[in-house]
Amino acid sequence: MTAAPWKIEWSEALSMNNAEIDLEHKTFISLVNELNRAIISRQSKTDVESILKQIVDHSILHFSNEEKLFAQMQYPKTQEHIHQHAELVMTLKKMITRVHITEFGREWIEIGLAIKNALIDHILLDDTQYIEYLEKK
Repeated sequence: MTAAPWKIEWSEALSMNNAEIDLEHKTFISLVNELNRAIISRQSKTDVESILKQIVDHSILHFSNEEKLFAQMQYPKTQEHIHQHAELVMTLKKMITRVHITEFGREWIEIGLAIKNALIDHILLDDTQYIEYLEKK
């Protein structure tokens, strides 16, 4: 059986070689998979909104932890990365609103896939930059 297109599987390719960050990323993956399962199985709007809120809450916690790490290691792209974090949180909050004002349909599926893609892009494109910097120090 092939994997569902919305499902994220943890792999070492996603590892940041930092146990705390990897654990937080695994939690993200679990929440995004839970969100997309809820959408695909047509769970209630309340359930979908609840999972989205958990993703936002985890994002805020995770981004705060990353930003503390940036300060400790004097990461030169700190402000740029903090701006990316703020944009991601704002985007996630907009998605909660979109779910709240619509009923189940194509838009919810697009939201779930957009969150999945944003998470993977952020890990692979943005987070790898500070990990590479950290490893050089």
